[in-house]
Amino acid sequence: MLFGCHLSIREGYLGAAKAAQRMNASAYQYFPKNPRSLTVKNFNQEDAEFCRDFCEEHGIFSIAHTPYPTSLTPQPEKQDPTIKSLLNDLEIANVCGSAGVVVHFGSPIRSSDPLAGYQLMIKILNKVLCQWDEPCLILLENTAGQPGSMGTTIEELVQVRSLCDYPDHWLLPGYLPCLRKRPLEWGQP
Repeated sequence: MLFGCHLSIREGYLGAAKAAQRMNASAYQYFPKNPRSLTVKNFNQEDAEFCRDFCEEHGIFSIAHTPYPTSLTPQPEKQDPTIKSLLNDLEIANVCGSAGVVVHFGSPIRSSDPLAGYQLMIKILNKVLCQWDEPCLILLENTAGQPGSMGTTIEELVQVRSLCDYPDHWLLPGYLPCLRKRPLEWGQP
């Protein structure tokens, strides 16, 4: 089991990794850029590479988390910025050596079709993942406990994953043994 916390990148990506080590953490999570914006960040590649090397040397596991405004069911005017932001998060996290980028499931959209939100989510995931072929994964986080939310059950997560064109580029929380090796099937540990 890994123990860690959410850390700031105020002192850079390497600074966050060093903070994890000072706390004797075996893992940490971070926002790769401003957590309140979908703006694409021109990041310090060298700092991110130093972070990756430091984490490898000290056995520290990391994951990134998308900014709060990220939704896999964005309004039409937010779809392109969301896709660009997700690709930017994946790029930063990949250079930092992180296993993946946590993204929230999404929210239902107003439509006469109850599946419209799921269809949009799959469309957005496919648009991101058709442009991504690096080791860093999308880590889809459920929204259990939020009334009226999508993604409140493991069955929903598995179903969405099975419909995505690129299921080997992302995984469900708690399924790290599946990392890009084989598709997840219901009932597998």
